[in-house]
Amino acid sequence: MIVDTLTKNLDQLPEKKINKAASIFDHLANITNKKTPWSSLSEQDRKSFSPYLINRWLSMHPDLIEIVDMFQQYTIGPLDKKHVYQLYHDILPKQRMFAKYIKGKKVNKYNPELVKFLADHFQCSKTESEDYISLMMLNEHGRDRLIQLLKQYGNSDKEIKKLLK
Repeated sequence: MIVDTLTKNLDQLPEKKINKAASIFDHLANITNKKTPWSSLSEQDRKSFSPYLINRWLSMHPDLIEIVDMFQQYTIGPLDKKHVYQLYHDILPKQRMFAKYIKGKKVNKYNPELVKFLADHFQCSKTESEDYISLMMLNEHGRDRLIQLLKQYGNSDKEIKKLLK
C-alpha cells in the first residue's frame, strides 16, 4: 500500500529537462542554417562554443576553406567567442551545409615485427626505426644491408620475405 502511494506521487512529479551544452554540430547549425543570434544562446552553449573546432569543421567544406583561412588569424586569439560567433553568423550564407570530415589514414607502412626488430637492434624508438627502414629501402644497397641484418639474427629467407612485405 505504501509503495503504491509512493509510485503515484512519483508519477505526479513534473519532469525536469536536463539541458545539455550544444555540440559542435549544434553550433554549426546555429551559425549557418538556423542563424541563431548569440544573445539567444544559453550560458552553457556560450561556454561550449569553441572557435578552434568551428574553424576546423568549416574548413572541411571546400567552398569555405579560403574564408576560414583568412579569418583564422583573428578567430584564434584576438577575438573572443562572442565576436567569432557573430563573425561567422554574419558572413556565412543561410543554408544547410555538409562537409565530409577529412581524417588522416592510419597506415602501418612497415611490418610491426620488422619495426620492433630494428628498434631493438639500434636501441631507438619505433618512429626512428621506421625512418631507418625508409632510408634503407631507398636503394638496393640499403635493402641488402637490411636483409643481411635480418639473416645475422637467424631469420630464414621465407621469414625475411614476410617481414619486408
